[in-house]
Formats: sequence, C-alpha cells, structure tokens
Amino acid sequence: MNLFKTHKQNLESIVTDLLNHLHVRVTNLTAENCVQEHPEYPSILSLSDCLDKWNVKNDAYKIDKTDYDRDDLLFPFTAHFPEQGGRFILVHGIEGEHVHYSDEYQKHALMNENIFLERWDGVALYAEKVGQSGEVGYLGQYIFSLLQKMLYPVTLILALSILGLTIISHSFSGGYLAVFLIKCIGCAISMLLLIQSVNPKNSLVQNLCSLGGKGGCDTILKSKHAQLSTWLSWSEIGLYYFMGSFLLLLIYPSSIGLLSWLNALALPYTIWSLSYQFLKKQWCILCSLIQIVLWAEFLMNVSFHSFGKTFDLALLYMLPISFLTPIVVWSLLKNSFKRAVQPFKQQLNKFKYNTSLFRQVLTSQPRYAVSDELFPILLGNPAASTVITMVSNPYCDPCAKAHTLIEDLLKTKKDILVKVLFSTPDRDDDFRTKAARHLSALTLSENKELAAQALAHWYTNKETYENWCVKYPIAKNDNYHNITKIQKEWCEMADITFTPTILINGYKLPSVYSPEDLRYLLN
Repeated sequence: MNLFKTHKQNLESIVTDLLNHLHVRVTNLTAENCVQEHPEYPSILSLSDCLDKWNVKNDAYKIDKTDYDRDDLLFPFTAHFPEQGGRFILVHGIEGEHVHYSDEYQKHALMNENIFLERWDGVALYAEKVGQSGEVGYLGQYIFSLLQKMLYPVTLILALSILGLTIISHSFSGGYLAVFLIKCIGCAISMLLLIQSVNPKNSLVQNLCSLGGKGGCDTILKSKHAQLSTWLSWSEIGLYYFMGSFLLLLIYPSSIGLLSWLNALALPYTIWSLSYQFLKKQWCILCSLIQIVLWAEFLMNVSFHSFGKTFDLALLYMLPISFLTPIVVWSLLKNSFKRAVQPFKQQLNKFKYNTSLFRQVLTSQPRYAVSDELFPILLGNPAASTVITMVSNPYCDPCAKAHTLIEDLLKTKKDILVKVLFSTPDRDDDFRTKAARHLSALTLSENKELAAQALAHWYTNKETYENWCVKYPIAKNDNYHNITKIQKEWCEMADITFTPTILINGYKLPSVYSPEDLRYLLN
C-alpha cells in the first residue's frame, strides 16, 4: 500500500480516469481542483464544464432505459447513479452480460448488465479528444504537481538525514538512541493525529487510517472523549508530550531518567484508550500506534535501566523550557490559522445562513413522508409547522451530540416537532437493534413522554443497556419487533447511508449544513 498516494473522491477519480483514457494532457491536480471549485460540484454539469475548459468535446444525454440498446452507446461514457446522493462510474465497454467500468475504488471492475441498468438513471456523458484538447501550460503544472507529490517523501528523507547526522556526530548509549528513536516516531504519529483533527481528508492520514477499518479514526477522534476540554484535545496533549520530551532529550541527554518516570505515568492512559476503542468496536490506527509507542518506550527504559538514572538541578529550568516550547508554538500557529480564515468564514456564513437560499437548496431535493406508522419518538410541539426528523442509532456518538443540540433547540424554538427514527440492521443478535427496539416499544406506552425521557437518559448518561432497561421496562408485545423492520425499510427507501441524518419537513439537510447550523436557519 502506498501511504503517500492520494485517495480521490468519486467525481475526481472519474475525471482523471476519463482524461487518461482519452490521452488528454491535463494534470490530476488541475482536474481535481476544477471539479471541486465548480459551484455545482459534484454533478454532470461540473464535469462537462471542466471538459469544455480543456477543449474536450462532450455531450450529456438522458437515455430512456425502455429503449436501451447497448449498440447505440459510445465508449467510454460516464454513467450517473442516483444512490448515495449521486455518484458516477466510467463505463469502458459491455461484453456479454458484463459491464466493464472503473470508479474511485477499482480501475478494472465488472458489473452484471442487469444490475447496472437497475442502478443507472439513464444520465450519461460521452467525451472525445479533438486537436486542441489539453491544459494550457501543461508542462509547468505537471512539474508543480510532481513537486507536490514529492513533498511528504522528501520531508521524511530530510528528517531522517538530520537525525542520522545528529547521531553520527555524537557518542550516545544504546538506551539513549533507542528512546530517542521512539520519541521521533511518537512525534510523527502525534503530528498525523493533529492533521487528522484539522484535515481528515489528508491523503496520508486517510491511507493510514484505512488500515484500521472504515471510519475508525474519524469516529474516535470526533467523539467527546477525544477532547479533554473544549479547547484541548488528547491529540494536542500527545504532541506536547512527545515534542517536549524529544526536545529535552535532544538538548539534555541526562534527562532520560526523569523522562522514563514521565513515560510510566502516561501508561494508564493507554489502557483507557484501548478499552474505549474496544467497547466502541471502532479502531483508530493512529491512536493505537501511540499506545504501542508508549509501551515500547517503557520496555526500552526497563531494558536499559533508565529508571535508576539520577536527576540534577539543571532539569528545573530545562524541563519547563522543553515542554512549554511546543505548547507556545502550536498555540501561536493555531491562533494565526484562525485569524487567517476568519474573514473567509464570515463571508461564507453570510451565504450559508441566508434562510432564503437554505430553503431553496433544501426543497430542491426529493421529499420523504415520515408518517406516524413508523412509530417515531416525538419531542417538542405536536402542532408545529416545522418537523425535524433525526435518523439515529443508539450506539452513535455523533447521534448523542446531535440529540443534545436538538434538545437545546427545542428550549428556544417553540414551533418545532422532532421525530426520532432508528437505522439498525434489524437482527435479533444485534446490540443496536436490541436498544432501538426497546426505545421504539416505549412509544406504545400510555405515557407518551416516556420514550422521550428514556431517549434523553440513554444519550446523556451512557449507561449499559442492562442497567438502563430496568429503569424503563416495556410490556411484551410483538409489535415492537416490527417497528425496527418498518424503520429499516423506510431508511433503505430514503437512502439513509449514515447517522445522524437530519430531515426538515421531509427534506434531507444538505451536506454543507450540520445540526449545529439549525439554530440559525429555523426562524
């Protein structure tokens, strides 16, 4: 696996594959930037306009599938699937019963033709190269993109070279070198964790995190337990620990004894972190690597008897200098970044929170009815003109956060009704289904507020299901088994692919908005 390889999004992958197939000289960087900066991204229009910019002849069609004839098709063509909010594949040909295609995941994939016709909505774009096709100033852009690709490997080589020269020019013990190397690895992983929290789409971070399973890093690092406070994250504390101890070890090698005791004090955190990931059944590969590094450092300290090293008075000023340096530098950088983006953020918010534009974008989508037959949990004003539907999951940290935001919204907005549904596998052996069935069964109670109280308790107190269900018992009823089945079928019909998904009066909240934005938009 190439860790430095950029993972492309769907449309970016399609446009680069199409240009490569047509042998049109456009750099990948230019192609990706063009479609991403288009106001209608991601759409067939954004693809067509970019091809026009590079003088690539193209035409979009809407084919009636009742008149479908594969012999009428021209290859390759870009096909649009309405699923997952809209995505594309590049169809290279159809042979026998198989469609040959590529997308962001596979470059040489096969799909049964009947399945393709079920998924395809008939929208297609065909493009062909003409004499003047290509990017203006291609050579310069190619060199620039090549330099961008080399940035990470060159940085790594330079860092290792400086480290190697430092080691060669001094005489250090084996224990010191082992701990010093471990500190360097810890610094690198901590920086990657910080990058993940700032820019989750970074290609190097994405490739590393994918080793631990889909969404693991993002889920763990976005949970409330990843923050020690609103202004300090565990990622930052990790960076301060490794950078501070690295600097102290570099400028004052005799500090290895003190650093070994600091390392021992950090070990209980590793047990908490790994236990939390195990209970959540989500693994953050970078978080786990940090725990491994801490234990590796401890084993090195034990092996080389670092705990027996003596301390001296110089550490009284060396220690605060070394650990305050990364704290001050990162704080200054963070504040500079915030000030730099603030004017752009203010301008963006003027458009983002324009209620007229929001309503226009919202109502341009398909509308889904959320009837009482789905047995939703109801919160707020039953006679409200604004109905918010939250598709949730009992074991979902972002859902718990969204529920808190919805509760706060209900305190200030009186004309709102909230309906809560659950997206679960609907299997008897599934722990999410078990909790969702219990919550849904409470809607059948004569006490209509009981389900809302139980839901608030569930998300707020984070009790085990066994302890929670004792406080909110349910009567045995076959209907509650059917509720999760009905809700699952509705979620599949509405193409609910993640939780929480928010709908306003039956319209999905556009992806550019989050539940936090609702307080500015629902007037």
